[in-house]
Amino acid sequence: AKPCRCPAQLDVEEVVRDSAGRMVTWTGLGFARVRDGAGLTFRVDNVPYPMDYELLLRYEPESAEDWEAVVSVSSRVLPTSSRCGNLLPSEQMYRESLPHSQRYVLLSRPFCFEPSTPYEVTMRLQRAGVTQRHPGAFILIDSLVLLPRVSELPGFHGAEAAARQEELERYQCLVVFRMAPPHPLAQACARLVCSVSALMHGGALPCQCDPQGSRSSECQVQGGQCECKPHVIGRRCDRCAPGSYGFGPLGCSPCTCSPEGSVSQLCDEVSGQCRCQPGTVGRQCDQCQPGHWGFPACRPCQCNGHAEECEPRTGTCLRCRDHTDGRHCERCQDGYYGNPVLGSGQQCRPCPCPGYPGTRHYHGSACHADDETHHIVCICAPGYAGE
Repeated sequence: AKPCRCPAQLDVEEVVRDSAGRMVTWTGLGFARVRDGAGLTFRVDNVPYPMDYELLLRYEPESAEDWEAVVSVSSRVLPTSSRCGNLLPSEQMYRESLPHSQRYVLLSRPFCFEPSTPYEVTMRLQRAGVTQRHPGAFILIDSLVLLPRVSELPGFHGAEAAARQEELERYQCLVVFRMAPPHPLAQACARLVCSVSALMHGGALPCQCDPQGSRSSECQVQGGQCECKPHVIGRRCDRCAPGSYGFGPLGCSPCTCSPEGSVSQLCDEVSGQCRCQPGTVGRQCDQCQPGHWGFPACRPCQCNGHAEECEPRTGTCLRCRDHTDGRHCERCQDGYYGNPVLGSGQQCRPCPCPGYPGTRHYHGSACHADDETHHIVCICAPGYAGE
């Protein structure tokens, strides 16, 4: 049967790993990037059949260090089925090694799950053999998989089912689901796995392909995977893949978060808003916040207190006030004199030549203060002369 992949309710960073140019070792839904000593919770609420399930954890280390997981399974609802109703809390604890050379580990004991009962699988992940936690050490967790113990199913125990059981083991039909992505099934396995799935679910299941996210209403015979539109995932093609947003008739759109300005490549599934680094704004976090320029090295606009904003690429101040002009509002505009640089204590005043700019009696084009006499020297407009 197709293993149940239980999406994590993440209290840690979620990341998308680009698999271009290397072997894919993950399911395609992204990783939970867990810090040394942090915890992770999986919620399991879609178990189809009451029986023992092997717990398989898929992971990928970021360094050549071995890790370990302290795992517990709990439920706020007491099991009621005759198969799972006799569990004690002491039976729900696991301590497992996660060697850096492996990509998955099968937990040492199975656990009995039953339908219509919500479970939580919690784990604390930490580097093995050390007592000090390191804030810069992480491990990537791909998924938690529930693998059914098919020997418990009707038709797979007793003398009449010995041949089926032998075929499952000979072709390693269930072992193939431990790896991500699974290898193609042998023909014998395809037939047997369909039998397992039908027994667990009480018959064949409808495809239920989402009409917006899938290309058709048909799905794969094994597993029921529908054919999804671009950047859409899920067995039913009913949600956006990590790193995309805007689920709709055309599929989903890539987040395209700025690698320099955003916290990660993930964005809000509806709006597409990326999570911005301090000082950056915009849907893709590719702009400086107001009053700054020079993305990605955003720095404050230098406008000598005469403007709040500047051109985001060049830093040229916009809408200089107080009759100032220049890239940094550092000089007076024509018709005014003074020193508007911040801290000078001066301001731009109108040139008295002889009236003021904008009046009928003003006949100058510019002016400046003489350095020695401090008298105002007017530059006359064409056709006028000074005294």
